Amino acid sequence: MAKLIYNEKVILENMKFATSTKDISLGLMFSTKKKARKGLCMVMPSDKDVRYGASITMLFVFFSLEILFINSEMRVVDKVLLKPWMPSYTPREECRYVIESVKGKFKEINIGDKVSIVK
Repeated sequence: MAKLIYNEKVILENMKFATSTKDISLGLMFSTKKKARKGLCMVMPSDKDVRYGASITMLFVFFSLEILFINSEMRVVDKVLLKPWMPSYTPREECRYVIESVKGKFKEINIGDKVSIVK
């Protein structure tokens, strides 16, 4: 488990970390809102920031998700609210971390802000 912190405030307290190809591919598909509230941090399996490898699909996700795309400098490079069953979304810029949670969880965080992830 990990924590997402912004401005010294814990935004997600029990965030799951996904590093395997399987866990990254599944994301929050087939999950409940309760599980999504905890959040999921997908770590791209590359040594560098990527754009197309960080694409998200909302197939088999039954509620909207708010997504943060964070680069290796821990800066938010994209933020989006995706609706259920959207085929694909690719971030505007390359990133290393993709964090998913329920709508409204990241309302204080904007593109360009710095965050931290603590394991």
